[in-house]
Amino acid sequence: MNSSELDFEKPFIALERHLIELDAFTEAHPELDLTEGISALKKNANTLAKRTFQKLSRWDKVRLARHPQRPQASLYIDALLEEPVELRSDKLYGDDRALIGGFAWFEEQPVVYLAQQKGTNLEERREMNFGYTHPEGYRKARRLMQLADKYKRPLICFVDTPGAHFDLRSEEYGQAAAIADNLAEMMQMRVPILVVIIGEGGSGGALAIAVGNRVLMMEYAVYCVAPPEACSGIVWKDKGEHAPEATEGYKPTAPDLLKLNIIDQVIGEPIGGAHRDPEAAVRNVKRAMKKHLAELLQMSEKQLVQQRYERYRNLGLYGEDED
Repeated sequence: MNSSELDFEKPFIALERHLIELDAFTEAHPELDLTEGISALKKNANTLAKRTFQKLSRWDKVRLARHPQRPQASLYIDALLEEPVELRSDKLYGDDRALIGGFAWFEEQPVVYLAQQKGTNLEERREMNFGYTHPEGYRKARRLMQLADKYKRPLICFVDTPGAHFDLRSEEYGQAAAIADNLAEMMQMRVPILVVIIGEGGSGGALAIAVGNRVLMMEYAVYCVAPPEACSGIVWKDKGEHAPEATEGYKPTAPDLLKLNIIDQVIGEPIGGAHRDPEAAVRNVKRAMKKHLAELLQMSEKQLVQQRYERYRNLGLYGEDED
């Protein structure tokens, strides 16, 4: 049993393993015709997976967003962007590997990309701070934003971070100011900004590269003001034991945020999540990116700035009928 498997995944993954064994058995014994039985089992496995994922709680979706096998930004960059050239360092202090970015092409359009990366193995995760961005990472992002604006290249951002780094050193090195500077920079950029939340979109750590004209979100990604464990600690004064209840309360999932007009589109994932079929996930992301970027490229600089301003000014506004 794979230790990374989530409890609700295990039944249909076990069934899929049995099907693989049956396929191997039939290849070794061609005289036996098990086609009809295997076909019925495959149909049952597909039905079981669909039913399971239709009933997921919000906490289950948080766990999927954190799945260790979930495709990371590097996969999307390699699959979607052509000739990426990574730029490093904030030119002030150093380089933060949790945030990567540079120049590339997307569908024959020159772009600048930013991406948060958690790492795909233990060595990488240590190098990339498990996705927690340091101040120099945000300053590097701002440097790339300025280059995008200078050379009139659309900015594409892949968001996947638990949050900004929470240690004393980050605060001493100006983390709050670095995030605030990014928010101000993105609000006044004269080029299209397309944001794709592919995993965790945690607090200001995510927002620092997520002020976009269009914000797209993977079906099992999350986007929230603070991790569920932090909310649990604030409300229940515990160490995260009430994280599932907190998640149900503040609703950080894609369908919830679409209803609140915080995001513009939910990008569907393969049955079982993006980690079950990364190629299909990439195709879905590409289709959505092409559509929204094409629309944004039709807007003038003034329209882009105004649309972005109005978008964030209107977040959280609610009206009541006088009746």
